[in-house]
This record gives sequence, structure tokens and C-alpha cells, in this order.
Amino acid sequence: MKQSTTQQLALALVIVAVAFGCNADPEARARQAAEKVKESIPDVEAKALAQKLSADEVHSAQQALIIAKEYLGEATGKLDSVTVNAIEAFQRSHGITDDGMLNDATKKALQAQLAQK
Repeated sequence: MKQSTTQQLALALVIVAVAFGCNADPEARARQAAEKVKESIPDVEAKALAQKLSADEVHSAQQALIIAKEYLGEATGKLDSVTVNAIEAFQRSHGITDDGMLNDATKKALQAQLAQK
């Protein structure tokens, strides 16, 4: 009996899958792959929230972010997710690595923003 090309390709794929041990549950493989990807992505926000900053530093940054129209809340001096997100947005718009960290480059750009007040 003569097999069609499609049947031959399907048979070849099955043989290759079995030969390489790909007979596991596809959903389980997908979950494992997704978990590996998730583990490889650093938690930028958690790192930014964990940075050691004084309330005065955060308050000053929030004031500059308000002037830059990146932060719409009150300047409270508390480093929270909203502030970190605003810092990241400010960093993106100023060509600074958007990691939410209040580093020297970000502080300098924020100070320049305050000077324009």
C-alpha cells in the first residue's frame, strides 16, 4: 500500500518525537518552560522597592516626578509601587535604564527637573 507524503511526514515526526523523548504531556512541558522563563526574569520592582532611601530622597524624587507629570499622587516620602513605576517612566523618557532605582543618573535628571520649576 502506497503512503501519501503527508502520512510519511506525520510518521517521521512521531518517530523523531519518540526518539528524542518528546512523548511527555505537552501541557506539562509548556508549564515547565513557562516556569523556567519566569524564574530567569529578575523582579525589577522588588529590587527597586528594596533600595535603601531616606524619606527626604523619596519626597524630593516624587516632587520632581510630579513636575515631570510622571507621578500623579502626593509627595509622601514613601517608596511604593506607584513611585517606582513613575521613576521607571521618567527613566525611559530620559534615556536612563528603566530599573526604578534612584541612582546617580536618575537623581541628576530629577534635580534638573526640579530646577526647571
